Amino acid sequence: MKTIEEMAREASASMLHGGEYALFGNTAIEAFAALVRADERKRIITANAPEIEKTNAHIKMLEDEIAVIRSRGNT
Repeated sequence: MKTIEEMAREASASMLHGGEYALFGNTAIEAFAALVRADERKRIITANAPEIEKTNAHIKMLEDEIAVIRSRGNT
């Protein structure tokens, strides 16, 4: 996972005196926000991956059962 500093550099952050970063212009701020959102989405998906897999497996099982019932003509 990227640090805030790495994301700021990717968003074309500029170095100021004292080692602080500042973003210039709306485009840079929007780019930085997009990087933060993408990183947060990735973090949430990774944290919830086991539960997502269990849910997907359950949905697949139910779909398979429905297909069997329908193939028997018991709709």
